[in-house]
This record gives sequence, structure tokens and C-alpha cells, in this order.
Amino acid sequence: MRSGPSAHLHGSVLSSRTFAALFVVALSARVAWGLFRIVRVGGGLEFPDEEGYWNLAASLARHGELVGEHGFRAMRMPLYPGFLSAFTHFDHGIGAAKAAHWLIGSATAVLTGVLGARIGGRRVGTIAGLIVAIDPFQVFFSSLLLTETPFVAALVGFGLAMWPLVDRAGETYPAAESAGETRPTGDAARRPATGSPGDCRPQWLGWAIAGVVGAICVYLRESSLGLVVAALMMAAVGRRHGRGRAFIGAIVAVALIVASLAPWAIRNNRVTGQTCWLTNRGGISLYDGVGPQAPGASNLADIKQMSAVRGLSETEWNEYFRRESWRFIRDEPGRILRLAFIKMARTWNPLPNAESYQSRLFRVVSAGWMLPIYVLTVVGVVNVWSDRKTAIALLFPAAYFTLVHAVFVGSMRYRLPAMPFLEILAAIGLAAIIRLQKARPARDPEWRPIP
Repeated sequence: MRSGPSAHLHGSVLSSRTFAALFVVALSARVAWGLFRIVRVGGGLEFPDEEGYWNLAASLARHGELVGEHGFRAMRMPLYPGFLSAFTHFDHGIGAAKAAHWLIGSATAVLTGVLGARIGGRRVGTIAGLIVAIDPFQVFFSSLLLTETPFVAALVGFGLAMWPLVDRAGETYPAAESAGETRPTGDAARRPATGSPGDCRPQWLGWAIAGVVGAICVYLRESSLGLVVAALMMAAVGRRHGRGRAFIGAIVAVALIVASLAPWAIRNNRVTGQTCWLTNRGGISLYDGVGPQAPGASNLADIKQMSAVRGLSETEWNEYFRRESWRFIRDEPGRILRLAFIKMARTWNPLPNAESYQSRLFRVVSAGWMLPIYVLTVVGVVNVWSDRKTAIALLFPAAYFTLVHAVFVGSMRYRLPAMPFLEILAAIGLAAIIRLQKARPARDPEWRPIP
């Protein structure tokens, strides 16, 4: 039996048949929904952000430059428009891009299953992958040309890259035990995890891979930079063995992320006249969340028409909104605090926020899915809490995006990246319930089946 955190459990690797089943179920759900939407409302773009990304992709394909609204050139990270640009040459490029999203979303279900199996065993992995495969919100967004689908896939990939770097030596694997999996025994139980004093195998490649996947996350969505860096540092600081080497590895991973951003920063300096490591969108996004007009939801259309920003350059535009946003934060802390709770409620609302999705069907499906997931997540946290590293790691994306969008606008789309990790916890909770139900006759001598 292999040692180390990636394979310390009997049955911690999903079978190829399970891989295929998860992918087919996920793809079937996404294709069915996508074709239904095409028949129902057409195969075009539904939301302004979709149009913005598609226009950036077309600009990149035709002119070799990212030029967006108002002629601004550094308002979005380049990876997603670059991905879409490959489809702009086709007659039905939008449909082809949506089909690619269906495949990426289906791969996310498989990746979640793999991560779930490494954490809690095969049963947890299979349940977690199946939950993501049929998650109605993941399915819905897979037919939109937004960063959600590829970013969720990249973030789960980052979780997979990070998991072997966590020090597991000497732990009792309660996540797997709660799901009915067996612990390693004999030599396998005594063999140290990778990175512990008894293991001389270097982990530099693991840290480098984590850095590369983390850079992909940042290049898709700049708001993930804090999450990626914090996760790397937490993994190093949380080590009980080889903490010094792990910390150096985390620094190497962060350095790789910074190095990957350098060409983008140099390009931005060339086209805007100022160095910008991420985007010039931070100012208006912050104003959207805390300005005097802010209800908690986004209202960018009106903000962009403000007379105060007419004629400003891209960097002046960004600086104006940033300066005004911080002025409101300083001058109106009470309103900002109230808005924060409104935005957090919007992010985790089990019911749809958008006015166009308030039909009874959408509300029933939304609440009927999210409420059981929330309950099972709590059960999962309770079952795995004795392994605090696992619990904190799986809860961290949800905590991070909740805090970020307590400042910026809140929307259920911003909880999507955290959901696969919560759904692994939900799978742990469901597996624990199944185990208890199966064990009930043996533990309760008074129990009798109903004739």
C-alpha cells in the first residue's frame, strides 16, 4: 500500500468506472440544461458580463489586444478572454464555448470526487462528485460565458495540488472513519507521511505545482490571490514536521505566482502608463459595493455614466472610484456594516436573488437543494472537527469569499467556488448518516424491522 497523504486510506482512489460515471452524469446534466436554454431563449449571451468577456475575446482574436469598454485595456485578467478567443472564429463560436464549459464543469465533478476520496475515502469521494455533478447552480452557470465554471475547476485543482502538502503524519483520519472507511494498519500506519522526518523525498515539485495552479486561479479571477497565498502559508505554518522546509516551499510557490504575473504587469504598464499587477477594475468594483447607491447588489450601469468620471483615463477612473470608496468607508461605517450583512445574506441566500428568477419553480429548486446541503455540511463539520486541519481547509474558501463579498457586492454566484469544498463536507455528513443507519440494528437490541 502506498504511503503519504495522497493514499493513506484503503479505498482512497476512485475507480475508473466511478470517474466515468461522474463525468457522464455531470455532462448529461449540463448538456440537457444547455440545450433546453438554447431552445427556450436562444443560444446567445444573456448577461452584460458575458458580452463584456466575449467582446474582449473578439478584440484579442482580431487585434491581438484586450480592449474593452471605453477603450480600457486592463479591466479583466487575460486568461479567460484568451480562452474564449479560440472560439470567436467559429460561425457558432458562442455555442462551442458553452460546450467547452460543459466539459470543464463535468471535469470539476470528477476532480471533486478525487479530492473527496483522498479526504474521506471512496464513499465520500463518490458522493461529493455526484453532488457537484448534479448541483443545479453549477449546471446553470456552465451555460454562461462567465469565469465561474473554469475558476471553480481551477480552485478544486488547487485544492488537489495542496492536499499532499498538508502534514498528515500521526492523525487518525476521522473523516474516513466517519464514512465507514478503514484506517491504515501495520506498516502502512507506521509509515510517515510525505514531508515528515522519516521521509526524505523532496516536496519542491509539489509546491511548484501548487504555485502554477494557484497562478491559473489568479489569472482567471484576481480576487483569489489572497486565498491562494493564505492557503499556501497556512499549509506551511500548520505543519508539525519539516515546517521550515515547508515554509520555504510555500515561499517558492508564491514567488512562482508573482513571477507569472510579471509579464502581465509589464504589459499593463506599457498600455496604460502605470504598473498594474492585477486589473484596474478594483476601484469601480469597490464603489459598486460601498458607494451611496449600493443596495448590496451590483449596479454598474448607472455608475459608469457618472459625470465625475467622464473623460478620465483608465487609471484615473480606477483611482477616482477607489478614493471615493474609501471616503465612504471612513465616513459611514454604520451603513457599510449594515451593507456587509446584506451582502453576506445575498451570497448565501438559499433562494434566488435576481428578480428574473423568482418563479415558484426556481425558488423550490434553489431552496430544495441548498437547505439540505447546508444541513449536511454542518453534520460533516461535526463529524470531521476532531481533524481540524481538514475542517478548516474545506471551510476556508467559504469564509474567504464571504468576507471578500461582504465588502464588494454580494451574489449567489460568488459562493460557487466554495461549494465543491462544502459539498465534500456534505458528503462526509451524508456518509456518516448512512453508516449510522446501517449500524443501528447491531447497536440497538430493541430494533426490529417492520413486518
